[in-house]
Amino acid sequence: MIASKQKAYFNDGDPLARCDEEVAEKESVDDKSAIPLSYQDRLGGIDIEKVRREQRQAKQQFIRAIVRYLLRQR
Repeated sequence: MIASKQKAYFNDGDPLARCDEEVAEKESVDDKSAIPLSYQDRLGGIDIEKVRREQRQAKQQFIRAIVRYLLRQR
């Protein structure tokens, strides 16, 4: 609890702090659009197996690209 009569500004100087409710509502992310349609299952949840599979493929492609780059540098 603050014993002072002055108003406390906890987010003073923080550029990410929202102080206007209208701006906060406009910038908020809709929960339904937060999950890309390609990752949604039939029940509206996340198809975690597909996410993991695509993450694994992305890691493999990244490693292959690094190996190709390193082999070209010789």
